[in-house]
Amino acid sequence: MKTQADKKITDHSIKKYNMGSIFDDVLEKVDRGRAGLNIGLPMGFDRLVEYLPNIQQGTYYLIGAGTKVGKTTLADDCFLYNPYDFLKNNPDSPMTLDIDYFSYEIEKTVKIVKGIGRKLWWDHGLIADVNQILSRGKNHCSDDLYGLVRGYRDYFEGMEDVVTIHDMPDNPTGMNKYLYNKANELGTVEYEVVGRDKVTGKEITRFKKYTPNDPNRFWIIIIDHIALMKAETGFNTKQNIDKMSQYLVLLRNNYNAIPVVIQQLAFDAENDERHKAGRLTPQIKDFGDSKYTTRDANVIMALFDPTRYGVERFQNYDVRRLGNTYRNMEILAKNITAPQFLIAQEVIEKRIKVTCGVMALWTVMSESKFCEFRENLEIDNPELSLTGMLRKCND
Repeated sequence: MKTQADKKITDHSIKKYNMGSIFDDVLEKVDRGRAGLNIGLPMGFDRLVEYLPNIQQGTYYLIGAGTKVGKTTLADDCFLYNPYDFLKNNPDSPMTLDIDYFSYEIEKTVKIVKGIGRKLWWDHGLIADVNQILSRGKNHCSDDLYGLVRGYRDYFEGMEDVVTIHDMPDNPTGMNKYLYNKANELGTVEYEVVGRDKVTGKEITRFKKYTPNDPNRFWIIIIDHIALMKAETGFNTKQNIDKMSQYLVLLRNNYNAIPVVIQQLAFDAENDERHKAGRLTPQIKDFGDSKYTTRDANVIMALFDPTRYGVERFQNYDVRRLGNTYRNMEILAKNITAPQFLIAQEVIEKRIKVTCGVMALWTVMSESKFCEFRENLEIDNPELSLTGMLRKCND
């Protein structure tokens, strides 16, 4: 699997300009797009590309939600598993993947066990959570299940070639030092002289340009979640987040990195002003601990679970019947007007599972409940099965 991470591809259809002006840089990017190199890596949901043009280099993504609403699941599906699976299934793609995952909420072995559970469902239609795979409590990993788990060695060892999981919290300075050193090892930095020190006479330089060894490398930096970073000396949580977001902006702008920040929301649905305005869903001002991330991000996504707030109907859905199978997602981005998305989140009632919605997180529900709310999902065929529903929602 190292071929995906190490592959270097030069597209000879891209003209090389003298790079004497910003306009030359623009023309090179336009030429890359005309050659099909700006398509981006898919998040895995065909409908979403109408509103977000796939994962793009040099783009800062921010995902916010309350506790246990599904923000990590959303991030993993969009920025880890689906891009990895796409490149694994398309080995001739010029794009390569490199992910640094700062998993401060879930340690690395549990992260992989959760990934095994995901694969068991997609490949075999089996539901096995962390407790069952690890035989915790009264749960037991049967011989058959154990055989399937062992069968994923190649898949996840291949993933280790392109994904580095950091599960020991570090402070922003330490994280930034690691990321900058890595960027400099995988490309060349040019500096320009802006003056001389009046005392020593030494040249004063500043960053001018970064040329990556592989221009088609998608470097995704995931932080889950940003408030769990180790604190800088004398910094409170807000100052810590602000500092890290400043570093991420420089990594995005200078090195074409793709930050993906997961952040808790300080969300109060009971606020009278919300009810007066008729808006219960999260807003940019609800991002907790620091608002700097919302200022710095290019794309902001927020999840909302109406079942937590006694809402009986939401977006014409009967929340009482759907229970915890429903999530609302909105794209909150500066200078972008985006529609709302309806998504579903993992719930276990009976051992039947279906992925439902544009930004499909996992849904588990009974066949009878599925039939009850099928009309709300605007499915043409009233006889459509759970499997058919899975395909329909992701067409």
